[in-house]
Amino acid sequence: MVDVFKSKIENYVKVSDAFYGELKRSCKPLSLKKNEILVQHGGIYRKAFFLVNGSFKSSLLTPEGSLKTTWFYFDNLFNIIPIKDSFLSGKPTKYEVKALEDSSLLELDANTINAWLENYPEFNVFFRMDMINDFTLSEEIRTHLICYTKKDFLKYLQEKFPIIVSRTPAHALADFMGITPEWYSKLKKDLAQPKDL
Repeated sequence: MVDVFKSKIENYVKVSDAFYGELKRSCKPLSLKKNEILVQHGGIYRKAFFLVNGSFKSSLLTPEGSLKTTWFYFDNLFNIIPIKDSFLSGKPTKYEVKALEDSSLLELDANTINAWLENYPEFNVFFRMDMINDFTLSEEIRTHLICYTKKDFLKYLQEKFPIIVSRTPAHALADFMGITPEWYSKLKKDLAQPKDL
């Protein structure tokens, strides 16, 4: 599993032998079954996770006490799962992260990440570049969700990020979009119908 993480880093920069040794020593492998919870609302998580295979959804606990889907993570899109509110502050997280599929991950604690940022330039480059890339893509998706009609947003996802549509349960994607599963199903059917010439 560490070699998958090494390959991701090497999309940006070559990994030194010394840092590769650190990856093998410090990354803790985890396996979760579908619907198992990786991050529990109210827990303190000074760690991040690299998703080797599988997928997850993040949900926010609302003031009414329900969970609202806020984001998705896949093994080849948004595959770093940061617990930003807890990682940076050491405070309890407001989120829950649950497996959508049987999944394998590598767990990284905050102290290790901070040490790597100081001691391994290649990790520093990867961290900045991957964070910027994921931030840019996530902001694009969220902006389209706000500005597009629901139908146009789903069409945009199908065209630009088909993995989100194909590997996310309909109820979870509908929740993320702020619509009912029935409305989501209707939109998918409408988009699947051939257009008249």
